[in-house]
Amino acid sequence: MMGHWSSADEALLVENLELGHDLELISEVLEKAPSDIVLRMVQLYQNGSIVVMAGATFDVLVKRIGE
Repeated sequence: MMGHWSSADEALLVENLELGHDLELISEVLEKAPSDIVLRMVQLYQNGSIVVMAGATFDVLVKRIGE
């Protein structure tokens, strides 16, 4: 399981997450098992590389930054 992840793989993972793609599509794009994708997402979250928030929360944050 959990094979090698290049920085390009991680960038593609984050890009697909930002686009709202589901796990199955991301798995196909990266040619990795869904379980590997989930494990990498957890690792990126734990080390602060990605942040998870609701869409409405993000919208408020963007609005505040723009003020």
